[in-house]
Amino acid sequence: MTVTNSATSPTKSPVIIREGKISDGKALNAYIRTIFETTDHLITRPSEFKMGAWRQRRWIAQKLMDPVETCLVALADGEIVGMLDNWTDKRGRVTHATCFSMSVKKGWRCKGVGADLLGHFIQWVKAHKRLTRIELHVHSDNKHALALYKKVGFELEGTRKKAVFYEDGRVVDDHIMAFWP
Repeated sequence: MTVTNSATSPTKSPVIIREGKISDGKALNAYIRTIFETTDHLITRPSEFKMGAWRQRRWIAQKLMDPVETCLVALADGEIVGMLDNWTDKRGRVTHATCFSMSVKKGWRCKGVGADLLGHFIQWVKAHKRLTRIELHVHSDNKHALALYKKVGFELEGTRKKAVFYEDGRVVDDHIMAFWP
């Protein structure tokens, strides 16, 4: 399913949200490397990301085969400017809950791309009757993400105090939030 969303590129082309394709492997891998290099709000650091383009294609294929997992990409003029992926525990007592991570490329942040990805994901979850809970972790200093999640209806469930150590010496909390679509 492809959805045209409200965010627009500098050339005024709409941002397209769609499920990742195996053929996106190389571009998605390059996008992820860029994200790890340009944001503090992820746990993985650039030197820790070891996946190559071939393994990225395999990872996308696995997402496509799993009925309760997805990888969504936001495209502007054919370039990946955002992504959201989820994972769902296969153990019986928690198969109703899914967790996700989301990123938006620098220069595209605070322009509606994240809101569009999240809205599309919530609709995707609603179409999967087994899934009734969406969970996430967010750094306490990621003010824009926190504002978006609260606006959508995510609730703060807990905080892991001083859970994330940045290279520059800052220490931040990790908030755990949930939403019931």
